[in-house]
Amino acid sequence: MTGDTFAIRGADPTDETANGRNKGPYEVKSYTSGYKQGDFSDATMWYPSTEDAKPPFGCVAVVPGFVSPQSSIRNWGPFLASNGIVTITIGVPGSDQPNQRAMSLMSALETCKGENTREGSPIKGKLSEKHLGVSGWSMGGGGTLIAAAAHPELKAAVSFAAWGPSGGGNNKVPALMFEATADALAAGMSDGYYRAVPDSVPKMLFEVSGSSHNVANDPANHEGIIGKYGLAWWKVFMEGDMRYKKFLTAPKPDITTSKFATNVK
Repeated sequence: MTGDTFAIRGADPTDETANGRNKGPYEVKSYTSGYKQGDFSDATMWYPSTEDAKPPFGCVAVVPGFVSPQSSIRNWGPFLASNGIVTITIGVPGSDQPNQRAMSLMSALETCKGENTREGSPIKGKLSEKHLGVSGWSMGGGGTLIAAAAHPELKAAVSFAAWGPSGGGNNKVPALMFEATADALAAGMSDGYYRAVPDSVPKMLFEVSGSSHNVANDPANHEGIIGKYGLAWWKVFMEGDMRYKKFLTAPKPDITTSKFATNVK
């Protein structure tokens, strides 16, 4: 199972160009107002602005963890946008639960759809509304996998140290799950999510030994390997760009990895 091919952009990717420490081939712009407010407190829309970044683009929503600000996950916005993926990073009000984070993610994607038709929107007419994904950290990671379970129309999901009930596993949406052994809050929780995804659905569990709860908050983490795997997941399963599959099927990443499980071949 891979995404239907709709966006093959740029030169063939290399370990260096896909690395999370490096920006992609496109310039990025962003804005924080003008959109229709959804079930979130604040948001930043990130989009590729270079002329040769030809639309339509896929779109990913990213949500932070418990009582954490948008800034805790914001670096995914410019990184993904510089690689041709429109991204909305959001903040959420108060101390809600994973179910509410899932609703916030889907609300953020509805905001993106609204921007696809709003007069004056920088991304008007540039999104493929059939190529959407969700991502999040901690409680937002739990919300990510709950949203994926409830919305099989999503193309992919990526969670960062997901926290929440393991019953939120997804059944139909390809899911990449990062976790860490030295995570005092959510160590091992992603194991349950991983097991809940049937073997017929692409899945990957990537646990970094000695890393913390912030293991994947920034694509530059762990020498940029976090960003490389995240980007490859979006490219293969949301955009159908099979040139990135080589990163997902390569030998175990060259960092201290205590668990690395996948059915992607």
